[in-house]
Amino acid sequence: MNYYPYNAPIVLTDNIFVLFGGHTGSSVAAQRAAAYFIAERVASDDINTYLAPTIVTGTFLNTPSLSFILEQGYINRIIETRFLDEDEKVYYTERGLNQGHVRLLDDERGFVAASVYNFWGVVAYPYKIQFIYETGLPSGTAWRPDVLLGLVTYADIILNEIQGFGNEAPGDIGVTNYKNQQYYEQRVGLIRTSFGTSARAQFVHGLFTNLRKKRWVGL
Repeated sequence: MNYYPYNAPIVLTDNIFVLFGGHTGSSVAAQRAAAYFIAERVASDDINTYLAPTIVTGTFLNTPSLSFILEQGYINRIIETRFLDEDEKVYYTERGLNQGHVRLLDDERGFVAASVYNFWGVVAYPYKIQFIYETGLPSGTAWRPDVLLGLVTYADIILNEIQGFGNEAPGDIGVTNYKNQQYYEQRVGLIRTSFGTSARAQFVHGLFTNLRKKRWVGL
């Protein structure tokens, strides 16, 4: 389970929100903070990493190939790796990547490989492996204009829902057909995204495309 470790916004502020086109309207600070937090959390889920460097611990059952997909991408560094026996006691610890038993195969996608530890002529096959690592977008990336615009646009959608106005439909549902008296329009097909199915949600989805790394076949 990939838990979100923050309980308040870490990027968006009122100044950034207004600067990139957000509308505060009659909202209060608590409502805006909720919208900013939700936008950042959903964006983190979408790109499968955090908007700021964050230290995470993940424990994995051993696999025959001793290769693992960490719960997040954009791995900045492997801090420590612990090899656990069936009693879940640590019988070997490796710091960093200097000893050669742990390799970071793909930092953007979070692919890691480990090897068995041979000590005193005995090969030890771990029951579990625990990784302590730092994950998150590279320094400054979360403050790029495209990322900020995406966060602000989605926060604006959320704030509109809180205040009860301003989106295409209640719940910001995607609308493909619209008819009003003599006027009729049919839009292009909409896809389902982490941000919803509306036209604005599709816009946000597109802004994060270059940060979204495919980690499994079919994604």
